[in-house]
Amino acid sequence: MAVSFLHIADTHVGVETHGRLDPATGLNTRVQDFTRCLDYAFDIAIDRSLDFVVLAGDAYKTCDPSATHQRALARCVQRLSSTGIPLVIVVGNHDVPVAFGKANSVDIFRTLELEGVHVADSDCVIDIQTASGLIQIACLPWLHRSHLLATEDYKDLKEPEILQHLQQLGSRIIDGLAAQIDPTHPAILAAHVAVADAVLSGSEQTAVIGRDPVFLTSTLAQSAFDYVALGHIHRHQNMNPDASPPVVYSGSIDRLDFGEEKETKGFCIVSIEQDETDGKKHTTYEFVPTPSRHFSTIRVDIDNSTDPTRTIVNALADHDLKDKIIRVIYRSTDPITLDFPKIRRATEDTALVAGIYPDTERTIRQRRSTVTQEMGLKKALEAYIDNTSRLASLKEDMVSRALALEAEELTE
Repeated sequence: MAVSFLHIADTHVGVETHGRLDPATGLNTRVQDFTRCLDYAFDIAIDRSLDFVVLAGDAYKTCDPSATHQRALARCVQRLSSTGIPLVIVVGNHDVPVAFGKANSVDIFRTLELEGVHVADSDCVIDIQTASGLIQIACLPWLHRSHLLATEDYKDLKEPEILQHLQQLGSRIIDGLAAQIDPTHPAILAAHVAVADAVLSGSEQTAVIGRDPVFLTSTLAQSAFDYVALGHIHRHQNMNPDASPPVVYSGSIDRLDFGEEKETKGFCIVSIEQDETDGKKHTTYEFVPTPSRHFSTIRVDIDNSTDPTRTIVNALADHDLKDKIIRVIYRSTDPITLDFPKIRRATEDTALVAGIYPDTERTIRQRRSTVTQEMGLKKALEAYIDNTSRLASLKEDMVSRALALEAEELTE
């Protein structure tokens, strides 16, 4: 007997960046993109009669979705619920309000008591009886700072100390969840967390580094679990490829920005097969791409062009632009004047032209600080951060933590 389910995460209903108003529906085209991908995933769950669906966090883009965005997600959830397929929603960081005690963005589904819809906003184990047998779903929602800051003992902690305590708290919770599992039945861990060594996408590199509690794969990959369904990181990847259980980010269902341009978006279909004689379990999964919106960057060198507009238009003609969100980045050492109406006519088949602008990369590179072997740790790290603008806001924390690690190493 095998239990099969759909693992999806980071559906981000409500994303409107790089979208426009669809006059036929009144909806932002990016909201339509994400709900189309979610409908596609749920259609497969329904067509294949999967035993359940787990959404591993960040159902919405924000913790305070508009009525329009709530309606869009509710329609998808209700359609799945009406078929009798259970859905477990783990609360992610985008779903949690900053203020302690306020309802999260998916609480409404619990309040409505939709058949088979479970919302995990605290650590718990949810037992679901399916046609294929009992499945145990251990849930670890996003560990918000309010877990600590609402307590007198932790309210004055600095950021590095908060992250350290959250990591310790999360590890204890995972151990506790594993201890509750009955090994005679299949079990998964569904968590919205950042894992060390995960490959980040685009803007995630500045949003995650130094701001999120980070867990080792070994902390999550406990033998009590047959599969670990993760959300939070937008790139699909298995963090435990050479061992068991699989520790998998399904990734986001559509691209959020140009930083995710080259990534394939989708979800996972998982099967846990249990031998009826010895009870041993074997897990397999497949990654299924969604009909996500394509992003495309067109780079054009017009340094030696006598007609920069024509050069850009010719470059556009070499690409399939239909229904894509595109941007044009051109290189020119001299100031130029472009015929933007002419370029717009060449991009009529696109979903959106996000921008046409010069490439500043070469100018930035000329200003980079030099990092040498003769520098001490502090100066070398400061120079590196100065060269990497996305790390500027983390400079003080990164330097202090690096010096602390160096001090520990010297005393050992």
